[in-house]
Amino acid sequence: MRSEQISIQKDSTFIRKIAISFEENDAPRVYPIFYDTELELLSDIKLFEQKGKRLKKLYLETIDEEVNLDYITSKKIKSVVIPAEKKVQLTYLVSCNELMYLSSLPLFSYNQIDTLEYQIKVPNEFGITHNTIYKDSLSFYSIDSTKTENDVLLKLKVAPKKVEPDPLQFFGIYKNMKVPLMRTLIIPNSFEGLPAKYMNDWYLKSVLPQKGLNTTVKEKLDALTLNVTDASEIVNIIYDYVRRNFKYVAIEIGMGAFIPSHVNSVYLNKQGDCKDLSNFLSEALRYKGIECDLALAATFDHISDCDFPSLSSANHVICVAYINDEKILLDPTDPIHLQGTPVQSLQDRTILIVNSEGGSFYKVNRFKPEQNIINYQLDLKINSDNDIVEGAFQIDYKGISSNYLRRILDIEGQMDFNVFSHRFLEEVLGNQQISNLDYTDSSKGLNFKGDISIKGKTFSDESNRYLFIDFLPRLIDPESRETLIEGTYIGNTFKKILTAKISLNEPIETFETIEHYHKGDGLSLRVMISAISDSVIECQYSFVFDHILTEKENIDTINKILNSFKNIINEPIVLKKHNG
Repeated sequence: MRSEQISIQKDSTFIRKIAISFEENDAPRVYPIFYDTELELLSDIKLFEQKGKRLKKLYLETIDEEVNLDYITSKKIKSVVIPAEKKVQLTYLVSCNELMYLSSLPLFSYNQIDTLEYQIKVPNEFGITHNTIYKDSLSFYSIDSTKTENDVLLKLKVAPKKVEPDPLQFFGIYKNMKVPLMRTLIIPNSFEGLPAKYMNDWYLKSVLPQKGLNTTVKEKLDALTLNVTDASEIVNIIYDYVRRNFKYVAIEIGMGAFIPSHVNSVYLNKQGDCKDLSNFLSEALRYKGIECDLALAATFDHISDCDFPSLSSANHVICVAYINDEKILLDPTDPIHLQGTPVQSLQDRTILIVNSEGGSFYKVNRFKPEQNIINYQLDLKINSDNDIVEGAFQIDYKGISSNYLRRILDIEGQMDFNVFSHRFLEEVLGNQQISNLDYTDSSKGLNFKGDISIKGKTFSDESNRYLFIDFLPRLIDPESRETLIEGTYIGNTFKKILTAKISLNEPIETFETIEHYHKGDGLSLRVMISAISDSVIECQYSFVFDHILTEKENIDTINKILNSFKNIINEPIVLKKHNG
């Protein structure tokens, strides 16, 4: 059992008293206490042996450890040795001087805990607002509150969900997790009913000291935009300058996880994380006359959406510029993003725009499938000497359908990308041999051209020629699975179009077009096989995929269509030879 009593103090600090009970074990164990040296004070660690209702104090053995991760700067671990063959209770206090840091109550456990209890005592000068995500995954959940003359006591009791530990989870970083969590915000009574405004004003006030460009930075910005007056062009120039010249350095813990470094330090060091770069970009654009705000955001891999005013709701910060009353989202950590389009990692997610008007939530649109076209063209011929299908192919990736490959190109460089793209496209094209691969990278997308040789896909007898088309490109490029699992991040919606003309090495009898059509929520697949003449057949398909993640609600439909496509291309096309 684990219990936590949280007392909010009138001076906006809070104290957590944690008690954990351990059953007897054959061997000693080590229990780690993670805390933030920048914000939290760990004290009063005690260990007791439980004998019935009595507690006998035990000798305390602890080990202090540093967190050896470059991007985590203020966390420490104090490990407590839990002795063997004793029923033990561990208690300790954690004090924090930043009330906004009380942002969540995890309702899951890395250990075998049957009961998890929280009690939050809030003085009458404050109120508490909260929101629990993934509550339906809990087998037991109970919450109630009691009001006294001086305070309100909120009691929460759950049977926690057991999860596998991940090092980052101990630091409050929940990537790709769908686990129950109560998001919390303690607000002064002066902001009663206005939790988003309270968080907005707190963040605005916290970031204000980190603004103010010096003369050196202003002169650089003036040089970059010399004789440029168009607002959109100014945004593009400065946005690209930051992305190409400033290094992204991941994350920090403590208030460094939320409050950026000063803009002049970011410029001097030419590096920073999302909040550092976005704050610098915002100040740079504002200096050039572009109205800008910062926005707290939650990327696709965060535990929750940023639709509730709590620091636990956000794991990212972006810049929002305004041109002709239009919101322009800018993410300086994304080298692939194009100004004026949704940020790929924030599609269908909510952001909290922080501004002097009290802030506002804004839902980021997703790309439409028609904005992300993948077009395959194959011009093939069956070799009369050896029945090998060979010819040329061309693939056009437009919109953000090329982002998966562009990111590889950006990270690996041209030489390594040549190797990667060759291997990747061979997998996409049914693991067949490709050669003479060449690509063109333009603002409109990526274009690939090459030759392909396909073996073992056709043979004939006296009456028929048999052709297998399972070499046609798979429906979802980055995934090699024939069916997907729940929780797979696709990254973008798209429309995939294929045309494959195959010239035969002997005449056939023409036939009526064979058509297959499947449709589901946000999905459609149309496959057509036709005889253009007695010597050429054509295979076409059009696949529309209007999802970003595979979730409980869509996974069955997605896999049903993927299986249907597999069955279609695995069946041989039987071509009847021309009698003449």
